Amino acid sequence: MPKPSRSLSTGVAAAALLATMAMSVTSPAFAAQPANGRESVVTELDYNSTGWRYRQVPPATDVPLFYERGFDDSEWPTGQAGFGTAGGCSFNTPANVKTPWARNTDILVRHWLHLPRNAQQVRIEGTIDNDAQVYLNGHLVQSVRSGYCRTGAIDVVVPAEYLECCNLLAIRGHDYGGSTYLNVRVTYVKPPQV
Repeated sequence: MPKPSRSLSTGVAAAALLATMAMSVTSPAFAAQPANGRESVVTELDYNSTGWRYRQVPPATDVPLFYERGFDDSEWPTGQAGFGTAGGCSFNTPANVKTPWARNTDILVRHWLHLPRNAQQVRIEGTIDNDAQVYLNGHLVQSVRSGYCRTGAIDVVVPAEYLECCNLLAIRGHDYGGSTYLNVRVTYVKPPQV
């Protein structure tokens, strides 16, 4: 049996080494994923966010379809969350209350969200004192009867069929007196790149 050429085995070894090195290099898309290759949670709209359109109205005032995408809120002021009064529950501090919300009124708030097509488990969570109806793209996704300033009273995962690329989050908060507070955030799960 003939003896293999030394240059052939050196060439094969070099090719194997290069192939191994090439396979160990991470592509940029994969590198952006968590080290464990799991899905990651992305905050789309955080607490104390800006750009909210809002309006305060007497309790039970009918504002037809304010939660619909086509509703014209161009005359409404723009504010920053959280909405509330100074004093009352532990959230009612200057660090947390950015826009005043008068006692014994309802507040209507609207904010647009842009979500990627692969967004999963879109979650709306936050605090309301006292009650709230939470809408996404005109769908009532949660009705909250907190009664007081309870952390996490707003907490809902939006059904996937309600989601679009450009989404409208609308909330009607109701106060019974004492103090007021409303602040929410929206997160979603970004699946790992394959």
